Formats: sequence, C-alpha cells, structure tokens
Amino acid sequence: MTSSDFKPLSIVPLGVTLSAFFSATYLLCLIAALVLPVQGMRLIFEALFPGFVWLTATSVVVGLFWAIFFGWYIAVLFVPIRNYAFRRFG
Repeated sequence: MTSSDFKPLSIVPLGVTLSAFFSATYLLCLIAALVLPVQGMRLIFEALFPGFVWLTATSVVVGLFWAIFFGWYIAVLFVPIRNYAFRRFG
C-alpha cells in the first residue's frame, strides 16, 4: 500500500456501526437467554454490564447503554491507532 492509497477511518461511522452491532447482538443474546434454559448467559451479562440485574426493564436499558458505550469506546481507541499506524508504517 502506498501513501496515496491510504484512506483514514473516521470515528463516527465506526462508532455508530459498532454500537448498532453490539446492541443488536445484546438483544439477540437476551432473547436467546429467555428462550433457552441456560444460566450461563445470566452470569455473563452480570459480569459484562455493570449494574445489570437479571431481567428488569432497567437492566435491559443498562445493558443497551453499555453495548453502545463499548462500541464508541472501541472506535475512539482503534481509529487513531489505526490511522497513525498506517501513516507511519503503511
């Protein structure tokens, strides 16, 4: 890859994309945990999302908040590192 081929990533599109992906995955896993009799999902949710208590309306919103937060957190950290690395070493 030459420096003229380099196209920097933008934080906002990646943040929105990751947040949507993590939110959809969270909701699908929550539905699966309701349908399937597996207690492991409950433990995973309570470990991943601070403030999550198994299945209250508030905890669903808390889980969505954390899913969106994690998407933006990854985007804010990853994009500058990736852009720097491609400029420096690409």
